[in-house]
Amino acid sequence: MAVANDGKPARGPEGTPVARMARAASVVLVLNLLSRVLGFVRDASIAARFGAGPATDAYLVAYTIPFFLQTILGMAFVTVMVPVVTTYLVRGDRDQGWAVASAVGNWTALILGLLTIVGLGLAPWLVRLMAPGFPAPVFDLAVKLTRIMFLSLAFMGTGMLVSGILNAGYIFTSPALAPAVSNLVIIATVIFAGSAFGITGLAVGTVLSFVAYLLIQLPDLPRLQFHYTCSLMAGHPAVRRIGRHLLPVCFSLAVVQLYLATNRFFASQLEPGSITALDFANRLVNLPLGVFVASVTTAIFPSLAEQAALNDRREMAHLTDRGLGLVALTILPAAVGMIVLRVPLVQLVFQRGAFDPRATAMTAVAVLFYSVGLLAQAMHPILTRAFYALQDVVVPVVTGIISVGLNILLSYFLAPRLGHGGLALANSLAASIYALMLYLALYRRLPELKVTLLLSTMLRIFLAAMGMGLLVWLAGRGLHVFTWSRPLLGLLVRMTLLMGGGGLAFWVLARCLKVEEVTFITAMIRRRLERVF
Repeated sequence: MAVANDGKPARGPEGTPVARMARAASVVLVLNLLSRVLGFVRDASIAARFGAGPATDAYLVAYTIPFFLQTILGMAFVTVMVPVVTTYLVRGDRDQGWAVASAVGNWTALILGLLTIVGLGLAPWLVRLMAPGFPAPVFDLAVKLTRIMFLSLAFMGTGMLVSGILNAGYIFTSPALAPAVSNLVIIATVIFAGSAFGITGLAVGTVLSFVAYLLIQLPDLPRLQFHYTCSLMAGHPAVRRIGRHLLPVCFSLAVVQLYLATNRFFASQLEPGSITALDFANRLVNLPLGVFVASVTTAIFPSLAEQAALNDRREMAHLTDRGLGLVALTILPAAVGMIVLRVPLVQLVFQRGAFDPRATAMTAVAVLFYSVGLLAQAMHPILTRAFYALQDVVVPVVTGIISVGLNILLSYFLAPRLGHGGLALANSLAASIYALMLYLALYRRLPELKVTLLLSTMLRIFLAAMGMGLLVWLAGRGLHVFTWSRPLLGLLVRMTLLMGGGGLAFWVLARCLKVEEVTFITAMIRRRLERVF
């Protein structure tokens, strides 16, 4: 919901909820791509300046726990706050909505501030827990860096909460731009302070990047006529409800992290290099999730919350169907493309230095099995946000617990038979069952969901993706990318041609198969171009 210039409550931007969601998703998509590109530049800058050694090991260990806490807790606060605040905005009670948002922000800052103090005191024990094999000098450095990194908790968590407030008011640009600004600060720190202050300067720069993440968004708050209230409102029913929902939402958001923790446990008993192969493969297959799915999820959540507050179940179901269709449109061809091109893709991205052809082969196996469950992982955020919009946190928690248990069970049976690939397959199967359970439970809450239409859409997209995959495989054989052993620049050129041609082939096939999402996006692009020209 937005606020009109005269101060009266107003609905979101013009157009239907689906059209608003699509426009917002396109903005977030572009900025997410920018952030990802800058993320690669950030990593390359750090690698060039500091290399791979004890100092960077200490930095990465120091980064782990603060980043996990601010990501899970910050996102949990946003997830439980947006539907509650949106309800007040829809009712026209803007002052009460902003008072609740302020109280949640105050609680966020207080809790993360207390965790910062605890982290400063427990830093030696945390480092010893995460890296028990560090020699004394590296251990001392990691403790020092951990204490510096913990200072970022409150800034990042509060910044994520501000993102949620702005998204609830249909402002998406500055929240989506914030990660890119954060990356730019780190890059600048490496370039201008890396040689003078070393890895300690990088840690300080990382904290400053999270400060920038918060500050870049604050100028947009007046556009919503947001009024900050310095109160915890501990007895307010909305604040108490948010507090009750916080831990269940934290668990739901941590399901994938629990999958990865299970992988590390079982992979430690397998062939050396299994953990690395799984981690690198997971990083690769998560790229389309971080760019495309995150864009749709960010854009759809405020609209779902608004329709839930208005009790417009039909529009809410339509939004969910459209969101699932859009993520399928991007994720299915990405999954098929990664399955077909898994070996040259891993070779292009990772194979250099100590990362030899054996490591490439192991990582490619993990990519294959992870890709099988990529669509299911893409559906999770949409489905869970639909439940959160309905202020139902029970179903995501119960189904999440079941999926984590299934993942452990499947890992136990598949790892001895398929090695680390079995662990990736266990993740995919557990994620698929999780998505199915969520959808069936949501269908009971929203019988307006068009199951048959969604299945028909996904089947058409799957057929177009398979056709694309066949064409890419044939072209890849002709370009010899599957047996490439020459300089990587030639492989880069060929892979770029294959991915670009594959994307074009998929789009043509999807249009021939009359995929509704393609028609929808094409019409939206055409309208944008007509406005410009």
